[in-house]
Amino acid sequence: MARYRYRRRARTWPQRGLLALNLLLVVACLGAAFGLSKVRATLQSVPVVDVGSSLTEAVNVDEPRNILIIGTDAFEGLSSDDPVVNGRNAGQNLADVIMILRVDPRTGTARLLSVPRDSRLELPDGSTQRVNAATMLGNGPKSLVQTIKRNFGISIDNYVQVDFASFEKLVEVLGGVPVYFTTPVRDRTTGLYVDTPGCVRLNPSQALAYARSRHFEFEFMGKWLTDGTGDLGRITRQQDFIKRAIRSASDKGVRNPQTAIGVVDAAVGAVVLDDTLSVDVILQLLSQFRTFNPDDLVTEQVPTESAPSDGVAYQEVVWDQALPLLEQFWGVDPAVGVQPGNVIVDVRAGSGDQERANLVASAFDARGFDAEAYTNRSGSGGVTITYGPAGRDAAVLVARYLDVVPELELDESIVGNRVILDVDDEVTGVRDEPKALADLPEEFQPIPTTTTTTVPPTTQPVDPAATDTTLPAEGAPPDAAPPGVVPTDPERAAACR
Repeated sequence: MARYRYRRRARTWPQRGLLALNLLLVVACLGAAFGLSKVRATLQSVPVVDVGSSLTEAVNVDEPRNILIIGTDAFEGLSSDDPVVNGRNAGQNLADVIMILRVDPRTGTARLLSVPRDSRLELPDGSTQRVNAATMLGNGPKSLVQTIKRNFGISIDNYVQVDFASFEKLVEVLGGVPVYFTTPVRDRTTGLYVDTPGCVRLNPSQALAYARSRHFEFEFMGKWLTDGTGDLGRITRQQDFIKRAIRSASDKGVRNPQTAIGVVDAAVGAVVLDDTLSVDVILQLLSQFRTFNPDDLVTEQVPTESAPSDGVAYQEVVWDQALPLLEQFWGVDPAVGVQPGNVIVDVRAGSGDQERANLVASAFDARGFDAEAYTNRSGSGGVTITYGPAGRDAAVLVARYLDVVPELELDESIVGNRVILDVDDEVTGVRDEPKALADLPEEFQPIPTTTTTTVPPTTQPVDPAATDTTLPAEGAPPDAAPPGVVPTDPERAAACR
């Protein structure tokens, strides 16, 4: 049995404004039309941030990975007369856009899951707030990573920030991004105004206004109608914009290498990466996804419903709809079952014994688990593994790495293969190899179950209670889209390049 191995990591948080829509655009441009020497030199100058032990241990470049992409509402670097600046306070830096990108180099597939910024979740400090408040806690990005892991059961392999003001610079290098509109559209809050329908190439300021629009309106029969889905509708439009931006960036780069290099240069000031995402890994990922078709990007958002409380406009997660989507990011291969890399382990020790929690977490981390020391436990002590409805196999696997036999407890609120391991002085180390399942008592043995395959929805359900979009009783446009989607003509939109 091996003793603990404890790794000390620095904690830093560069306060940089960003807008995360552009990660895929940047990646597409990096791989489009220029030599590796230019890419390598550029990537080596990209700033990095240490998110510490909240990230998983580095995975092989050919294995699936989850990348957390965020955009804050900071506006440093924008002109003082930019509409986005109106009424905003400097230094607030809430997570305005939150996305999880899962890429699988083995299959060449990519899936993007957006988390509504007003989702009411438990933050690492124990408070229940909007998820976008996590970056305001003292440890910034680490808190947001922990929030995603502990609420959704999703391990995070990499963390990416994209600078807010540089969004406009990147769109400028591309010469704008084309979007098709059936009707005039506007948002008086962000300054969006498109007065002529058709294929409109949005300039940098209009692209930013469009991407940030939460009070989206479109004109019909001489009246301005409001899409009342707010942030939920904005997510749908953002995801559509991402695909268009990737396509535009790829097209531009292939035809004009100088343009592609300009995008890379602009990206240097736009992107902040975690310090585990090396240049070599990025280059290999770019090579593997060089021919990726943006139309194949699966885009989804965590289903929520309006649940205001004490004057705060929260969104409550609709868990029975969300779980099939989240499961796609847990990474369990049904053919082999739960492995250490699929399991999130939060380790807790008694008050005054935080060092024990740190050491045990580090030891599990070294065995391939996504482990981290958690807050101090409460209660009478003992060694306990608490798991959720989907996490029994994960709990049993953790137990096999302990020399002591823990108690198992079910907590219906825990999602995925996340477990909470409470330890005391009985736990003096973690095994190098798991003990045989047969060596554990009966309550740890497999329970025969009947499983069914859940197919995740391909479209985002819209909460009617959160929607105040109204169309006239007669004469609705034949191509009217659901709330949150730009009313458009699908055929002409596809041809808008």
